[in-house]
Amino acid sequence: MLRAIAGLFGIVFIAVATIALLGLTSPDFFQFLLGCAIFFTALCLARPAGDRKAFLSGTLVIWWFLMISEVMFNHFQTTENAAKGNVDLGAFYQGLSWILSCFALALISYSRPVYLRRLFAGPLKWATIFAIVAVVSCPLSPKPTYSLALAFKLCVIVLTLCAMGEAIEDEKGIYRLFLGMFLAEMLIVTKAFMAALISPTAFRDGRLAMVGLSGACGVLLLLCLLLLVLKKNLFFLMCGAYSVVVMMLAGNKGGMVASFVSLTMFFILLRKPAQALAVSFGFTLVLGLAIVFTPLGKSLEKYGEGGTAGTLTGRTNLWAEAWPNITSHPILGNGYRASRFLSDEIPGAFQEAGNMHNSFLEVLYNNGLAGLVPIVVMNVLIVINLKGVLLRPPSLELRYYAAAALALQTHLVVWGLVAITFGGAPSDRFMTFFAILLVSMFLRGQADKKYRKAVYGDRIS
Repeated sequence: MLRAIAGLFGIVFIAVATIALLGLTSPDFFQFLLGCAIFFTALCLARPAGDRKAFLSGTLVIWWFLMISEVMFNHFQTTENAAKGNVDLGAFYQGLSWILSCFALALISYSRPVYLRRLFAGPLKWATIFAIVAVVSCPLSPKPTYSLALAFKLCVIVLTLCAMGEAIEDEKGIYRLFLGMFLAEMLIVTKAFMAALISPTAFRDGRLAMVGLSGACGVLLLLCLLLLVLKKNLFFLMCGAYSVVVMMLAGNKGGMVASFVSLTMFFILLRKPAQALAVSFGFTLVLGLAIVFTPLGKSLEKYGEGGTAGTLTGRTNLWAEAWPNITSHPILGNGYRASRFLSDEIPGAFQEAGNMHNSFLEVLYNNGLAGLVPIVVMNVLIVINLKGVLLRPPSLELRYYAAAALALQTHLVVWGLVAITFGGAPSDRFMTFFAILLVSMFLRGQADKKYRKAVYGDRIS
């Protein structure tokens, strides 16, 4: 297996070296080369052999690489250029990273392909069904090739998810999954934060010019708290403080509200009302200081005076304009990620809308009821799975995991009312949602042996 991975890395290296010799180099190219080098090095160090523990290491590396692919090979493309079919280098390298991930998954699956027979078993079958709906709907999209490319990444993600589900067998596996998500989210937040700071217009309308960064910081904060509770390491406390600072600088209102709700809920679920009250007070105090001493106050003042608060910065107008397109295609929708072209397809949509700015409406617009049903079912299953663990936890550690998972889902749902967190593009947010589903399955299996046997069957080591 290691020889196969090393051989694939050698082929990639020869290919990129040839491109470099031909003079087709660019900063994006070297960034892509660095990302691939890190990926293959981590994969080789993981030693993804046939046993379950090693197989989990390999799938976690692939999962981590897929999570950070957007921020590592980021690009900005206007709706007009996207509608014309123009593809910039950042998008091209993103696509290559997905293909490399698929190849790596195929290589390590050769020694342990059993999960492929369980794609339609247990709760994870709903993720598989959603991926199939996304692929089937691609021909309906204004740009089928664009939709198919993202559907390909979604399929790789779902396959990796199912592979991890087969590989995780104890609490250490769950801890490694949360730790991998923490590392990925830390990199995502830091990269976006630094990119915004070095931008010529770092602050726009009184806040950091990075859409959605506050919500991502909320995810990072919850992961920091979980790891802090588990390991009692001050490093995670510092990372949590860092996430709060960036969150306030970004000033995204939906993300901050979701962070406050989920943060408070985390301690309530742990049955620590005093800490929940203290955290709520501390969060409010930090927000107040940010309003007084940072540009966030001017941003909120401008938001209130601009008359956009009543329409949620134009979101309600967008939903009203797009609703006829939803009702006219109720079953399969308009095609996976067709919402990328809202500004070009729907008169009245605000410039560079890019999506429906609501997770549930996003699914309805792109994939209709066929896509909405799996998303709703997965949300319900997460709550059902975690409820029993929180009421009767087999151990204190499992209660921590269950509280963090349900708080993360709450964060994604609340944030998803004004942004896309699941059901849309296969981003790190959607991957976090899938990971929560996987965690909820494992935790319920630990508390309910009948459920474990029904979902996993008699697994072979």
